[in-house]
Amino acid sequence: MHYRKWMTLALSVILILSAIPLVSAQEAIVHGVFFYSPTCPHCVQVIQNDWPKIQTEFGDQLQVIFINASSEEGGRFMQVARAALQIESSGVPMLIIGSNVFMGSIQIPTNAPDVIRAGLAAGGIALPAIPGIQTIYEAALAAEQPAPEHTTDSATSAVTEIQALSWLDRLAADPVANALAIVILVALVATLLIGGLRLISASQIAIPLTHPALLIASVAGALIAASLLFGAQGQPLILAIAAGELVIFALLVWASRQAVSGNPVLHWRVPLTALAGLVAAAYLATIEVNQAEAVCGLVGDCNRVQQSPYAQIAGIPIGVIGVLGYIAILILWFVNRQTGGSYRLEQLMRAAALLGVVFSTYLTFLEPFVIGATCLWCLMSAIIMLLLLWMLLPEGITAPLPPRTAAA
Repeated sequence: MHYRKWMTLALSVILILSAIPLVSAQEAIVHGVFFYSPTCPHCVQVIQNDWPKIQTEFGDQLQVIFINASSEEGGRFMQVARAALQIESSGVPMLIIGSNVFMGSIQIPTNAPDVIRAGLAAGGIALPAIPGIQTIYEAALAAEQPAPEHTTDSATSAVTEIQALSWLDRLAADPVANALAIVILVALVATLLIGGLRLISASQIAIPLTHPALLIASVAGALIAASLLFGAQGQPLILAIAAGELVIFALLVWASRQAVSGNPVLHWRVPLTALAGLVAAAYLATIEVNQAEAVCGLVGDCNRVQQSPYAQIAGIPIGVIGVLGYIAILILWFVNRQTGGSYRLEQLMRAAALLGVVFSTYLTFLEPFVIGATCLWCLMSAIIMLLLLWMLLPEGITAPLPPRTAAA
């Protein structure tokens, strides 16, 4: 009888001891905050495709609050979080776990699980040190919001909310940059009307565009490049790119005041302008392909534009399309230069530039009136396309006007 009691007691102790690690594992919780935007394709990719796998692996031991950064309250809280944790990035998707910040649809599913596992092994990770986070977390728990399926529902409702905003609300979201976009949009539309008619009518339009147009556009491009230069503090590569663009626009300002001899289509400023566009488009393409954060200027929100569903067409990033367009113009120009000038090649160049202006008009319209944010890199590319079309129009729009003859 004593033997059975001792065996029962020993088994009870073994069961209790074996349950201790399980209880500890269940008590270990990793907390986090996930900032997203329902109009950001990378956010949708992470939430719909990657996050369910992560949540399934860790279950209730991973508790993350999902916050819509495009909403007014969510945007304010994201700014509080960035200030409290000294986060330079302003893009989404952004996952914060402890002191770790994960950005984009590559970094989050690739690196976050390892940090979560290490955190659970260490006994858990508390909520990030963000003022007011505890109140938000408790409210999220009460609403059972942290689970991914609830996030999808809130993202859907957020899309409806954003779509319900008036165009005036979108303009007011970024008034300075959006006003600049509207000015450039007017120039784009006017160029399409005048330039398109000029091409169709074999340059018989009586509305000439002369040196001031190139001068004004070149100065505007230089100002945008200067803004990007100031916004690129501490990033040598971006500083070099913005400085290079500023130098090119300065040269174009100087060239716009000079008389052009010979065929203006063969002038050196045509490939120089296309090169400036190629650099800007290549930067945007790199940002989109690598899902990195763009460096913006003193005004505008490049990341919001790049993270919108309009940053791609048929799955192809806008920047990649721009790169292909500028390369095509450069190749046509060099071949045309080698042949001494070909009417067909010049027509192809004009068609490519005209298509680029049409494309830029569409994108520039979307920024202030649909997205509610403006990308200075995109505006720079739009100005470059304007310059190219103006330089390539029949007879060259920068050619001096023929002198008026006195009536007989």
